[in-house]
Amino acid sequence: MHDRNLKFTLEYDGTDFSGWQVQPEVRTVQGVLEDALADLVGEAVRVTGAGRTDAGVHALGQVASVTTSLALPAEKVGHALNARLPGDVRIVKAIDVPESFHARFDAVSRSYFYLIGGAASPIWRRNCWFVSAPLAEAAMRDALAVLEGEHDFSSFCLVGSEPDHHRCRVAGISLECDVSFGGMVTLRIVANRFLRGMVRSIVGTLVEVGRGKITPGEFETILAARDRGAAGPTAPPHGLYLEEVRYD
Repeated sequence: MHDRNLKFTLEYDGTDFSGWQVQPEVRTVQGVLEDALADLVGEAVRVTGAGRTDAGVHALGQVASVTTSLALPAEKVGHALNARLPGDVRIVKAIDVPESFHARFDAVSRSYFYLIGGAASPIWRRNCWFVSAPLAEAAMRDALAVLEGEHDFSSFCLVGSEPDHHRCRVAGISLECDVSFGGMVTLRIVANRFLRGMVRSIVGTLVEVGRGKITPGEFETILAARDRGAAGPTAPPHGLYLEEVRYD
């Protein structure tokens, strides 16, 4: 059979992974997926991911693609991989896509959400950031409004991350309180691209606004400064989720 291109949608609990990207001597999502594919196919296989989530970050809708000559129908490939994958990562959907499809470069937008809890819980301790201080949500929403549209996000980029440019176009951003989970605050953001640590840097700085340590006006000044040193701390990774990657 000729090579075909497969697209996988995955979810994973990032707690025990050192991020998405393969690295020597550590456990990664890409690594365990490639190991499962190699066991199924009988040879080494390289998987391309839509985004490189950091250590501890979770995903509900990560996307990956792989070129293979495997003859199984796509759905059965997904089932066969799930039988080989550990319990903290799973193929949600597997489909055939055109040979030209590229999981990373064809993506037009990605969406993330971040969970902030107000009370410690053994159930959520590995899946959200607990902030004990009361948060002024109205002030946080006022601050977020300045992020919509296209901006240079250098102030919210981890030091040492040096892409070709730091401009991102934010199509939507919101802050909601989910009463069904004890008033957990959820930040959701959709953009054409994200810098390394961008969402976590925004959340860490936004919590400073919620605590009254930074005003919404100062938050806007931080964005304009294009300097990571001007922003607040980086929020921990375990509250962050890659929700969806869109291709149209």
